[in-house]
Amino acid sequence: MTTTVRGVSWRKIVLGAGAALIGAGAALYVSGVPALLLRGYLYGLPAYEIARSRDIALTRNGQTLNAFAHKRALADHATRLITTPNNDTLYSSAFLDVSRGPVTIDVPAFGARYYSLAFIDAYTNNSAIVGQRTIGGGGARLRVVGPDWKGEAAPGETLVRAATPQIWLLARVLIDGPRELDAVHALQDALVIKGPSDSAFPPDAVPAEPNGPDFVRVVNQVLRDNPPPDADKPELADLRKIGLGPDAEPLSAWRNLVWRIGFPLARYALIKGTEGRFNIVEGWSYTRPAIGDFGTDYSYRAAVALRGLLALPEIEAIYTRPAEDQQGRPLEPGKRYRLRLPPGAPPVGAFWSLSAYEVEPDGGLYFADNAIHRYAIGDRTEGLTKNSEGGIDILIQPDRPAGAEAANWLPVPKKPFALIARAYLPKDGLLSHSWRYPALERLDD
Repeated sequence: MTTTVRGVSWRKIVLGAGAALIGAGAALYVSGVPALLLRGYLYGLPAYEIARSRDIALTRNGQTLNAFAHKRALADHATRLITTPNNDTLYSSAFLDVSRGPVTIDVPAFGARYYSLAFIDAYTNNSAIVGQRTIGGGGARLRVVGPDWKGEAAPGETLVRAATPQIWLLARVLIDGPRELDAVHALQDALVIKGPSDSAFPPDAVPAEPNGPDFVRVVNQVLRDNPPPDADKPELADLRKIGLGPDAEPLSAWRNLVWRIGFPLARYALIKGTEGRFNIVEGWSYTRPAIGDFGTDYSYRAAVALRGLLALPEIEAIYTRPAEDQQGRPLEPGKRYRLRLPPGAPPVGAFWSLSAYEVEPDGGLYFADNAIHRYAIGDRTEGLTKNSEGGIDILIQPDRPAGAEAANWLPVPKKPFALIARAYLPKDGLLSHSWRYPALERLDD
């Protein structure tokens, strides 16, 4: 018996809908739209992720504009706001809006402790970085202005010019474990922002899991509020054909359908294609020189927004990720691996670490819970043992190693996982790529 609604069978409804989708999909491919839609998704994803994070902070979490919100504890498996969090620094985050005038920031004296303040524009580029590398640890007062501001900084102020009116300011402060929490909290509290508390650009409603039309609406608002650079004009001239751009008209019924069908396909294509956007050497995936200030490399910018939102440029930090073992095999859940670091490596001026993450279905990377609550190993990890050559063997596996080797254990989940190596203030060997991470050794078949 066939179920009917007002004389129409469900079978006919399903078959009709399926035929419509197949026909629409065929029409998309005939017209060549998929390639253009994928370009639109790659171009807009970083802006969407910044807008989504801003919306969460200002409308859902009660954060105030032009004011810091401080992360008081080190990131752990419950930290899920930003993909690939680190376990080396405490964060202080602020969403700045300089459309109504400059803001000033008092930076305390950090001494020899590593810190950085990254001013990230609406498209995930680092407009400026102020920190140990650029001004040292003696403290400063910053005047942060927009791209069109006219004037000069007052005596004793350092001028920071942002590329867009909306800025995500992320401060990182190095911490050597829980015993330093009070000291680092005091430094965070001394980071003070003064400026207008209202905005010409109130947060737009940003769905956590958008469909295609939602995505276009949010990205177009970002483009209107934060005029893109002139270098983007040729790309935006093409993307306007599918309704994406600061002056684009609302989506027509046809474009709405195109985005609804094509959006999940574009997302899937990015997730599956990210590894091909990095350079693989000895099994390790290295970032490109454009990281953190992407220019017109929109596909790479999107890949980093997916895998490592708010990444710093190489001169500040170098991020690497093993994609395969020394035999060229992909890293497999449940297997045991060893990383043999030679003495004094990797060469850094600040610190290094190796973090382990579980891989979410959408490609996001987050810490996984484990028996010892260890999410990273680095040059400040207490109790590490050295091998006979004076280097460090890091054991990467789900289960605790036996005996003294447990001191160098980096737990990984028994499901798809990823590793990220961080090297802050990399020295010449890393910057010139004359030093490379050794390939991971697989310890079982």
